[in-house]
Amino acid sequence: MNNTVKELTFCNGFCEPVTYQRLEISSEGLMNAQGTLYPYIDNAQKVVNFIKPTALTELEIANLQMYNSENATDIYRNFLTWLFESFGQTEKDFRQQLLSNLALKKGMNVLVTGCGLGEDIPLIMEMIGPKGQLHAQDLSRAMVKAASDLHSDTNLYFSVSNGNTLPHPSRYFDAVFHFGGINLFGDVKKAVAELERVCKIGGRVVFGDEGIAPHLRGTQYADIAINNIKLWESLPPLHLLPTNALNIELKFILGNCFYLLAFTPSDGFPKMNIDIVHKGIRGGSARTRYFGKIEGVRESSRKKLYDEAQKRGVSVHDLLEEMIATKLPDREAD
Repeated sequence: MNNTVKELTFCNGFCEPVTYQRLEISSEGLMNAQGTLYPYIDNAQKVVNFIKPTALTELEIANLQMYNSENATDIYRNFLTWLFESFGQTEKDFRQQLLSNLALKKGMNVLVTGCGLGEDIPLIMEMIGPKGQLHAQDLSRAMVKAASDLHSDTNLYFSVSNGNTLPHPSRYFDAVFHFGGINLFGDVKKAVAELERVCKIGGRVVFGDEGIAPHLRGTQYADIAINNIKLWESLPPLHLLPTNALNIELKFILGNCFYLLAFTPSDGFPKMNIDIVHKGIRGGSARTRYFGKIEGVRESSRKKLYDEAQKRGVSVHDLLEEMIATKLPDREAD
């Protein structure tokens, strides 16, 4: 990939958070038309910093302070080592199983949010190949800097940014992935909406975090787990999925102490033909039953109506339509 093509690809993959305005490359970072600069934290890797402290919630600021602390990366790695040893899994096998839910193919554009130290990056790069494109994002400058120092593929792009206001164009990625951290986001609904926004229609969004499976709650196993890590009492945010989510899958992994949610963005609500007529005494369609609701009648009147419909061998819907047409014919315009 020559420098001109790489710069164009780099620029196309980013936009201004919130406004989604196009950005241009400068020697110091990415800049919008008004001259606002989003600077590089690493000129060699062109790691862009999109963080604005005024845009963060108190919870996000607290998380940022924790993950940017001097020994944050050591704490993070120590936790992962403990986690995989606790559940008897090798980290590589676990991550491969996790990423298999994305159904990645060569040449795909992929986004990883909350990338941490970038442990998933080599596996994803292998799956998408040199013609693919991978963006990796995290709120923590320390984590992103450490990850970018470890990984430097030509088709790999890093940013320090907020998961609630991703600096990427809408419908840009074939697959979007996040694991571990979304429970701590300042606005989980907005975070899920952002994962959906940047994913192509028909693409795949996969995200997960701590949350012990419902069937285990109330057991000693769950009590021990939640006592050890409070976040394990979190619930999968199924109610926060966008209305256009299709092919929804919910799994519980790592001792059933973590949830994994996956869905495919569509171009609207699930498709349903509301004009298919029901067979049976009630009759009508989903459309007429919803939009054709009328005032209630006495119970005795309702019984007469159903009895007459059964006697004639028609549905109540058709009988009502016939009676209204007969008794209340359309008036011709004067």
